[in-house]
Amino acid sequence: MTFTSQQIQFLQRLVSERPSQRRVGDVSRHLSEHYSLGTMVGRQVEYRDEHLRMAEALLRTHDLPVSPMAPSATRADVAAFGGVSEKALSAAPHAGSIGVKCVGSCTLDGLPLRTPDGTYLVVTPEVARRIRCDRLMLVENLETFRQLERYGWIDYLGCSVLVIYRGDSVLSTGEALQLLRVRREPVWAFVDFDPAGLVIANALPTERLERIVLPEQAWLRKAANTSRGRQLFEEQEAKARPGLERAVHPEVRRAWAELTELRSGVTQERMLSIRGEAKTE
Repeated sequence: MTFTSQQIQFLQRLVSERPSQRRVGDVSRHLSEHYSLGTMVGRQVEYRDEHLRMAEALLRTHDLPVSPMAPSATRADVAAFGGVSEKALSAAPHAGSIGVKCVGSCTLDGLPLRTPDGTYLVVTPEVARRIRCDRLMLVENLETFRQLERYGWIDYLGCSVLVIYRGDSVLSTGEALQLLRVRREPVWAFVDFDPAGLVIANALPTERLERIVLPEQAWLRKAANTSRGRQLFEEQEAKARPGLERAVHPEVRRAWAELTELRSGVTQERMLSIRGEAKTE
């Protein structure tokens, strides 16, 4: 018999918490019916000392960890137990990972750190904190982040910039934002020119947000005149408006005022078409 991750974790909780009862659920019912682990009484499963000893014995007999694995457990940690897949109780392969690119003279532990065009590094938060630079720049979308060198209109003002991907279902959004919070460099935000993008910028440390990276106003006004741009604004306005109306950072307020006047947005992908003829604001 192979136990599922949910069943293993349930057994571990029985051992560590030693409850007298649990609500009937799929896992508790299965273990009661197939292993006589607990007595079902109405909507509860009741546990006596012998049931709790049995839970520990089941784990040990099947070569499973008696205590919960740490959140950071690797597949190698889990593989030490022969009764469970190394994937089952370990952290996801990209857990605690951040995507970064380097512009200019960034260094890691005193050594030059570069990312060739079209590439990026996936690093742990600990490594990311050791990269030295002048500015941090958050980029909202992965395709833009990966192709950042093609956005020739961005003026980096002679700074060395650690570019940080905001994250998604694979690369942690939480870790990226935490990195921005714990570092001390001024922060730039390169996001979609739409309500959702400005919400992202507004969530960055206000006292260190130095710049929202956008093309010049005349280009934005022309590029926003599309049905897709108007659709973006309409879909996002209601949810984003309360927070953006309370924004205090002048860069966010200025961009929000422009956006509400146009009532249309521009994605980062569309900004690629500038091809260097527009200046950043």
